[in-house]
Amino acid sequence: MEKILLKWYSAVGMGLLYMATVFAACFFGFIGPACWAFFPVVAALLGSGAFFWLSARWQKFGVGTFAALLVCLFCLATGEAAGFLSKAIIVAGGIIADVVRLLVGNDSKKGLYAAYPFLAIGNIGWIVNLWTRPQWYLDGAVEEMGRAYADGMIKLQNPATLCLCIILTAAVAVLGIWLCGKVDKKSAKLLK
Repeated sequence: MEKILLKWYSAVGMGLLYMATVFAACFFGFIGPACWAFFPVVAALLGSGAFFWLSARWQKFGVGTFAALLVCLFCLATGEAAGFLSKAIIVAGGIIADVVRLLVGNDSKKGLYAAYPFLAIGNIGWIVNLWTRPQWYLDGAVEEMGRAYADGMIKLQNPATLCLCIILTAAVAVLGIWLCGKVDKKSAKLLK
């Protein structure tokens, strides 16, 4: 019984660590508007360790969904990621990650390489309003960060920036999983 509780505590701890790393990546946005628009790229790298560790030990459906739900619950509790679409994208990223991992192999490194980019891309839901509700987003940016910051965001409100953010997030997610495999040999041995 004690071993089971320890496993649950570890799983919850790693899930919370994943959520905390996504939140910590948001602070990158204080550097400038482009850093805010591309914070999911940083979150993909920072969150890869927690996801890798958790996935190596929880080789069943649900790791991505669990991580995405924690991020979504955090957003609900703090008033971040306004609107249903934002939260739906975050959760959908986790569910798609689990489905992909199930199809490729829950217990394989290939499964992680294929699944984690979807979870990471789901974090774009946090800022999707930058592209789907541009004026509303700019008004909020003026209120929170000032006119100069909001003016810098105007240049980022185009489909090319969104596509670039998606591509970079996926690429860095794969890089993060690869690095974790090189660094965390114990977890890597749990995967085929």
